[in-house]
Amino acid sequence: MAYAEMTSVEAGLRFKTLAGLVVETTGVTLHIGSTEVHVHEVEIVEGDFKGKKYHHNLDYAEKI
Repeated sequence: MAYAEMTSVEAGLRFKTLAGLVVETTGVTLHIGSTEVHVHEVEIVEGDFKGKKYHHNLDYAEKI
């Protein structure tokens, strides 16, 4: 799926990143004009950094 082209995603979707982090979408999206992609805010839901939020290109994560 081309998440980088989506202007929004629903909150609560879970993904596993290439680094092995399990994250959940918050519903916040940011458009990066210089590269014409959308990144989506995620919250880490497991491990040492649980609760931390950051923007991620979900095209590089596996939906779980």
